Amino acid sequence: MRFARPGDDATPGRLTIPPARQPFVLEAQRALRDLGYDPGPIDGLFGPKTRAALEKYQTTERLPVTGQLDALTIERLDVYRRLFRPTREP
Repeated sequence: MRFARPGDDATPGRLTIPPARQPFVLEAQRALRDLGYDPGPIDGLFGPKTRAALEKYQTTERLPVTGQLDALTIERLDVYRRLFRPTREP
């Protein structure tokens, strides 16, 4: 059985799988929002608004403008700390 992406023509025997929500993207979106950039909805999906916000951030921070969550950008946005911060217990 083949898997189709959302928006593909509906063909019998094909299963539509929604795009995966990525935790690194979600935390990067939160970091960009907290820094004053508009990544669009904080939903873990890497869409055009997230890419544009990331490119603006990379330009401002004098990072290579890749429009991607590359290692240097993830480090600068402190995504690992945000993602793996300890949770508070009551």
